[in-house]
Amino acid sequence: MCEPTAIEFDFVEGAYSWPPRPEIISIYGASQPSLSYYDGSAPSALTAIDDLAAYVTENGPYSAVIGFSMGGSLAATLLLRPHDGEADRPAWAVARNMIRSAVFLSSTRPWNTMELRQGRMEKVSSSQVGLLGRWNSIHQPTVHIRSPADPETIGESDELSQMCQENRRGKAAHTAGHAVPADPAHVKVAATAIQKLLAALED
Repeated sequence: MCEPTAIEFDFVEGAYSWPPRPEIISIYGASQPSLSYYDGSAPSALTAIDDLAAYVTENGPYSAVIGFSMGGSLAATLLLRPHDGEADRPAWAVARNMIRSAVFLSSTRPWNTMELRQGRMEKVSSSQVGLLGRWNSIHQPTVHIRSPADPETIGESDELSQMCQENRRGKAAHTAGHAVPADPAHVKVAATAIQKLLAALED
């Protein structure tokens, strides 16, 4: 298992103000800035993917990427590889290969990059991923940490997990709603799942 002191973190912040969810306010207060990686438009979403790919390429490789909510959606968007190579971008492919695993916390579904290029904000569905879909399953090992008390995104979190290889994905549940688990017991469950993921990378 990994010791906490052996892990180095890089934090990638968003560039746009965004209204926080009530669960976030209850933990950090209403005065804490809440940021988004894009402004809700397709061009800004594409720019966010480009920016993440550039960051990973410049600073990676990474043992794991960790994304909460919208951040998880952004990471998953980068990790999904389309069957049609022309629908990919070389910079995305380079960055994708520099990420060895992923942890998704209350994450929503990835964006459909083919639709983004047409100016439309549409998400990928699990039926579009796999051998008969438009994207390959995310092949990196993954952990999906989500809450049944988060009715707005629990379905999306579960659908995202279906886009990842079944034999390489783990799950952990908590009761904090749309937030990172704070209860010690749930933190331990989530941490154990993440440590197991990272330890498997060394096997």
